[in-house]
Amino acid sequence: MFRKAGQRMIGEGRYGQVFEGIIPGRVTKVGEDIRAMQEEAEFQKRAAGMRLAPAVTDTGLNADYMPTIEMTDLRNNYERHGQKARGFPEGIDAVRVNQQLGQLALNNMYLGDRHNNNVFYNKMTGRPQQIDFGIARNVEGYDQVQALTNATSDGFEAAGIPDMGDLLRGIVYDYLEGGQVDEAMDVAKQGFSRLQKIKNVAPSMV
Repeated sequence: MFRKAGQRMIGEGRYGQVFEGIIPGRVTKVGEDIRAMQEEAEFQKRAAGMRLAPAVTDTGLNADYMPTIEMTDLRNNYERHGQKARGFPEGIDAVRVNQQLGQLALNNMYLGDRHNNNVFYNKMTGRPQQIDFGIARNVEGYDQVQALTNATSDGFEAAGIPDMGDLLRGIVYDYLEGGQVDEAMDVAKQGFSRLQKIKNVAPSMV
């Protein structure tokens, strides 16, 4: 197991472990598959450029060593929510997470595995930051429309209006089944625009 003197493990998942960084204010993720870590670092850099993920400050992607990704440590200003680490965001947290997943989809990225361990929330504003890009891929065409539609529909359900999400899925998939990808994307974008306007949910949905 990777560990340098004084480094404490602070997280562990299916695809790697996270340690306190040698440099204060940073953490280091360690994996085993160099190619997978290279791809993960690139996806996280793209999301960080959209201010949806912690900045990647350094990488160690050398075949002679276990691959690493060093990034900004969120813990001073951000926190995790939810009672269960492998549970999923609920209420306004889920709305905000899906708003961000929709933004990523519009930028040709699908991001999965959004359980409570993989999302931090700003302690003051509640705005999410996404961590762990081990399950991410580029999407375009049909897959991009599907990613945007699913994020939007899931966001509507979290906001307490699942019928709107069902309606959106129905219209979008009717177009996709007919091979009308551009038309499906137009409808998906209209639905996502409505999701982006949601700022709060009813107390019973929190």
